[in-house]
Amino acid sequence: MPMMLRGPALSLALAFGLFVAGQAFAQAIEPGKEGELANFIPPQAGARACFGRAYDAAHLKNHPKQQVTEMQFRIAYYIHDPDEFAPKGQRNYYFQILARLRDTQQGKPLTAMGECSVADNGKSIFCGVDCDGGGVIVKRNGADKVLVDLEALGRLRMTLDCGEDEADAFDLTPGADDKRFLLTKMPQAECPVYDDW
Repeated sequence: MPMMLRGPALSLALAFGLFVAGQAFAQAIEPGKEGELANFIPPQAGARACFGRAYDAAHLKNHPKQQVTEMQFRIAYYIHDPDEFAPKGQRNYYFQILARLRDTQQGKPLTAMGECSVADNGKSIFCGVDCDGGGVIVKRNGADKVLVDLEALGRLRMTLDCGEDEADAFDLTPGADDKRFLLTKMPQAECPVYDDW
C-alpha cells in the first residue's frame, strides 16, 4: 500500500506547503468533491480501472527513440478503516503505473505508485509519487482511453519493487518519443483490486 499522509503528518505537510510542479500532494478526497476523478471511476469502495498498451514492433521501428515498449495505468478508489482523524474512513484515489523499457532485460516492469487529485484545470487529474518522486497528468480521451502526459511534470520515479528501498530507482523522463501515452481500457477481469497491486 502506498505511503500516505494522514492526521498530524498531513497537517504538518500542508502547513509547510508541500507542492510538486504547482500541485499540492494528494490527500483525502471528501465525498462530493471528487470532481474529474469521479469521471475516471466512481467514488465507491473497490472501484478501479486499468488502461494499457503494448507497442508493437512496427510502432517501435517507426519511433526508434521511444524507450517505453509497454505501459499500464491503474486507478482505484479506496476507503480506509475509520480512525480518530477520519471517523467514516479516509477516502483516496490511488494509482499505479507499470512500464517496460526498450533494451532492458528485467523480468518485472518498473512501477510507480501514489495518490491522485484533480489537476488545476479541473479537466484532468494529477497523479504523483510521494517524496518528490514526480508524477503525471492524466486526461480522459473518449469513453475507453486515457492520455498519460509525462512531459507536463518532467519525471516519474520508478522502481522494480513497490517497497521503500529505492536502490533500484529510475527516473522515467520525457524523450523525443516518450512524452504522452494513449492507453486503452482493459477488461475488468485483467484489472487487479487495489490490495493486490
